[in-house]
Amino acid sequence: MSFIKSVKNKFKFLCIRIIAPALLNCIFVFFRRKEKTLLVVKPDGIGDYILFRNYLQFLKTSAKFNDHKIFLLTSIGNKDLAINMDSLYVDGFFWHSDGYFMKWKLIKLLADLQALKADTIIYPTYSRKFPVDWIVHQIKATNKIGVDGDTVNQPLSFKLKGDKYYTELINAGDKYLHEFDRNKHIFEAIAGQRCEFTKPFINGLNIAHNESVVIFAGGSDSAKRWSSENFHQLCRQLISKLKINVILTGGIDESAIGDDISKGISTGHLSNKTGALSLVELCSVIGGSKLLISNDSVAVHIAVALNIPVICISKGDLYGRFIPYPKTIYNKLDNITPKSFHPATDKYTQWSSSAMNEIPIEDVFNAAQSVLKYN
Repeated sequence: MSFIKSVKNKFKFLCIRIIAPALLNCIFVFFRRKEKTLLVVKPDGIGDYILFRNYLQFLKTSAKFNDHKIFLLTSIGNKDLAINMDSLYVDGFFWHSDGYFMKWKLIKLLADLQALKADTIIYPTYSRKFPVDWIVHQIKATNKIGVDGDTVNQPLSFKLKGDKYYTELINAGDKYLHEFDRNKHIFEAIAGQRCEFTKPFINGLNIAHNESVVIFAGGSDSAKRWSSENFHQLCRQLISKLKINVILTGGIDESAIGDDISKGISTGHLSNKTGALSLVELCSVIGGSKLLISNDSVAVHIAVALNIPVICISKGDLYGRFIPYPKTIYNKLDNITPKSFHPATDKYTQWSSSAMNEIPIEDVFNAAQSVLKYN
């Protein structure tokens, strides 16, 4: 059975990754590219999308691209926010998942991207991924613009191979930049003009003020989550000592975390919305709060974009690249790390070995008390 399964997997790989792309290339090689048609490739996570999405507006209104049709290939996890908040600057969307590497959906995606007949493709990511480079390589286009970045997401040999797939590689500038500023540098180079954005922003939301503390206890990486018991005790202290209500949030697959945290706490003081909110609804709830307390997750970047004070509970991964923000971008974020964490000289590429649960409940509570005292 294992031999048959192995043969089937090899045949599937051959079809999806070699035969089908080659056939599509043969078909579309005879199609002329559509001038002033731009495909932006950004299939990253939601947090990365928050730090990138404002530059779609910059691109669309720039002198170089204001007469272009702009299309976006992004992660399917960004779909709710992209369609509802960014359609003004994007003429069409394509959806991607990391799981497409060995799925038949990849052939459909490649066919749709080839049929777009884009003249220019840009992949404006500093830490590129080879599977995305590979997609760019498969699509016919006159101009292919990438970023000469680092090797956080792929070995050097893969990066060098991917470099050859582009007609131009943007110099990403200073190694030590927060990701929002790095994106700014990249898009200024692409558009050939200055951008005046100083921080992420989300406009056009329907926000109802809830006068609560929002807690986001989830996160895609379990190693970056504070324990449910710690959040439970924190909620009890916030409610009993500060007399403030709590709204608990998290991803659709994190309902069990929400149940553990809320167990035994009165629903009159704690509203458990874990797994119940769309991405846009999460933005609205955070935007109406007095304070967000969150693991290092998308919720932190949403709060920054909505000017809400943030306490980020972080183990220190890639310190300074995403969290914390420099004060020049945002000065209402308190980043709390384990006592054992000390940023290295090369901090932007450092993965922390510290444990999240080294962070005492008292440190987070005291930070919240300090913020709410003046808010």
